[in-house]
Amino acid sequence: MQVQAARGRAAAISAVGFMALGPSIVKKVSMDEIAFVFWRLAVAALLYGIVLLASGKRLSLHDIRRSMLGGLLFGVNLVFFIFAMRRTSAANAVVIWSLQPVVLLAVAGPMFGERPSRTIYGWSVVAFGGVVLAMYSSGASGVATRQGDLLALVMMLLFSAYYVVSKRARETIALANYQLALTLVALVAVLPFALVMEGGVALPGSDDWFLIVAMAALPGTGHLLTNYAHGHTTLTMMSLINLLFTAVAPLYAWWLVGERIGGLQAVGLGVVMAALAFVVTRPVEVVDRV
Repeated sequence: MQVQAARGRAAAISAVGFMALGPSIVKKVSMDEIAFVFWRLAVAALLYGIVLLASGKRLSLHDIRRSMLGGLLFGVNLVFFIFAMRRTSAANAVVIWSLQPVVLLAVAGPMFGERPSRTIYGWSVVAFGGVVLAMYSSGASGVATRQGDLLALVMMLLFSAYYVVSKRARETIALANYQLALTLVALVAVLPFALVMEGGVALPGSDDWFLIVAMAALPGTGHLLTNYAHGHTTLTMMSLINLLFTAVAPLYAWWLVGERIGGLQAVGLGVVMAALAFVVTRPVEVVDRV
């Protein structure tokens, strides 16, 4: 059990490392956002299909039915991400998204029988404080509106629901089957938005194809590792490890696209990583659900 938990935490941390590349990749994209999301899902479905075939398994109607809700939540979450980013500042969006552990800690006990040690709650507050310090000292540009902040809140709730549904689904569906099925459902969910929004499903240019494949292969691997981790570690731990995203993504942006990291921002990032380094060593007791 301890070995499986350690593997789950390692997979969750690695997943953040892959997914945090996403913002830097998106900054280099020239095509419309909804078209990028559509083709990113299409390429990801192809890659996950290759993984499934290589594993010697096949996708069944049962897999698709069990993955329907997770895929729908994931796809609609991506659309709300686009809407929110156009209507609020990056700093506001990140801080609102970082409230996800509050939601997941509230449901982890009743739904999955998880009982975190008391110290986890204290260090979680410290980590969130580091997120706020890092984001509001970053000098991120963007106009924040109440509508945009509300959309970001809905985006956070949708992603939290996706996490809960995925953890429940992974109790009965193999990893590769679930990942492919939910991606196909998400692709179908995004299609109506793509057909009516600017950019639609227009074919990407040659430069954007490279970025689409990179987005599907790198952050896509992060999503695969996340759903692996769901089968081996607690929802509590997963939600808190996700806060690392707010610390790692700016480091990638500094490395790949030349974004500066200010002094106070660096302090905030350090606080997040130090607090979460302590959190991942704390036990989370799991009791049998009635």
